[in-house]
Amino acid sequence: MNAVPALHLSGRATIDGVSIFGPLSLNAPAGKWTCLLGPSGVGKSTILRLLAGLGDEIAFDGEVATGDGASLDGRVALMAQSDLLMPWLDVNANVTLGARLRGEVPDRDRARAMLERVGLTEHATKRPHALSGGQRQRAALARTLVEDRPVVLLDEPFSALDARSRALMQDLAAELLAGCTVLHVTHDAAEAARRHPARRADASCLRCVRHARLPGPPAATAHGGPMRRAFHIAAVAFLGLLVWQAIITLADLPRFILPGPYLVFATLWNSRMLIAEHALVTGVEVLLGLILGAALGFTSAILMVASALARSVLRPMLVFSQAVPVFALAPILTLWLGYGLWSKVAMALLIIYFPVTSAFFDALMRTPSGWLELSRVMAATPLRVMWRIRVPAAMPGFASGLRLAAVYAPIGAIIGEWVGASRGLGYLMLLANGRAKIDLMFAALIVLAVLTLILHTAVDAVCRRLWRT
Repeated sequence: MNAVPALHLSGRATIDGVSIFGPLSLNAPAGKWTCLLGPSGVGKSTILRLLAGLGDEIAFDGEVATGDGASLDGRVALMAQSDLLMPWLDVNANVTLGARLRGEVPDRDRARAMLERVGLTEHATKRPHALSGGQRQRAALARTLVEDRPVVLLDEPFSALDARSRALMQDLAAELLAGCTVLHVTHDAAEAARRHPARRADASCLRCVRHARLPGPPAATAHGGPMRRAFHIAAVAFLGLLVWQAIITLADLPRFILPGPYLVFATLWNSRMLIAEHALVTGVEVLLGLILGAALGFTSAILMVASALARSVLRPMLVFSQAVPVFALAPILTLWLGYGLWSKVAMALLIIYFPVTSAFFDALMRTPSGWLELSRVMAATPLRVMWRIRVPAAMPGFASGLRLAAVYAPIGAIIGEWVGASRGLGYLMLLANGRAKIDLMFAALIVLAVLTLILHTAVDAVCRRLWRT
C-alpha cells in the first residue's frame, strides 16, 4: 500500500446549472474513517466522484488536494451505490477485476481469503445473476477490499445487507481498512457511529453468515423447451398448408400459377437429389458470407469506437452499403469476382455488414458508464477497457446483429445466384421458372425457407449459450 494521504476538497459543484453543493470545505484526516451523513440529494456521492477523478458532467469550481501533495491516481478504491459486478464474470473474477484491468497477475489466494471473510466461498464460481442483492453487495465489498488502496471511498456499502450481515461486514471493513483514509457515505446515523476499531464477532454468527443459504433471485419460469417450440413451428406450418390449399380450391387456380402442397412436396421428394445438390452450394455461400460478414462487422465496430478517424471513414461506407440497391451491385460483383462462389459470398457479406456493424457499434457505445468509471478508478488501460469491459458488455448487441444476419445472408446469396450462377437454389428457381416447372420452383423456395430457419435457430442457440441473450 502507498503512503496514506489526508484529503481536502473545497468549492462548489453544479450540474446543468443546478447547484449540487457549496460552498463547501471538507477535510478527511489521513488514516482515519470519515463519514458523510445526510439525506439524499445533498451531494454526498458527488463528493466521492470528484475525489475519485470522475464526474465529467459536474461543473466544479474549487480544488481537490491531498495532504502529501501527490495525485490520487492509482491510490483510490471506490465502491459505488450499485454493485457494478460484470455479468459475464463469476464472483471470483469480479473480485480480481482490478488486477486484470491493470495487466497484473491476480492474487488468487488473497481473493479466496477475502471471499471466505465475506461468506461467499460457496458462491465463488457463480455469476451475478445467480446471487441475491446482499450477496452481490458483499462481492462488491470484497472487490474493493482486495484492491488494497490507501484511500477508500464507500457509497452506501452496506445498504442491501440484512442487520446481522451488515454488522459483520462493518466490522470486517473497519478491521481491514484500519490505517486507510476512508470516506463513507451513509444515511444511517447508527452506521456512522460505528467508527471504532473492529470488534471480534461471535464465532457462531460468523459461521451463520458464511454457511447460510441466503435466498437468491427467483428461478426463471420455463416458457417452453425445444419440443414445445418444435410443436409451435409444426402447427404454424400445418396451418399455412391448409390456407395454401384453401386458396387454390376456392380460387380454382391452375398448377402453372400456384401448384398445390401435395404436388410441391411430391416434386421435392422426387427431385431431392437435384435440390440437395443446389442447396449445398447455397448453404456454403451463406455460411461463408455470414462468417466473413460477422468478422468484418465485429472489427469495423471496434475500430469505429476506438478511432475517430476510422469512424469518419467507415460510417459513409455503412450508409453506402444500404443506400445502393443490392440488385444494382450484384452485376458489378459478378463482373469482378466471376460466376463462381465468391461473388455470392460477397453479396451475402454486403447485405449483413450493416446490421452486424450497426448493432455492435451501438452496443459498444452504450456500455454502462458505471463500469467505465470503475475501470478508470482501477487505472485500466484503454486497450483492456475495450477487451475486458466494452466488448463483453456489447456481446448481446452483437448477438442481435447476428440473428438479423442469419436471416439476411440467404437473401444476398440468392440475389447473387439470380444475377449470374450455374449452381445454387437461386439458379434452380430461375431454371424451373423458365421451363414452367412451378412445382420445382416452389420446392426450391421451401428448402430455402427451411435452410434460413435452421440457420437462424442455430445462431440463436449459440448466442444464448455463449452470452445468455
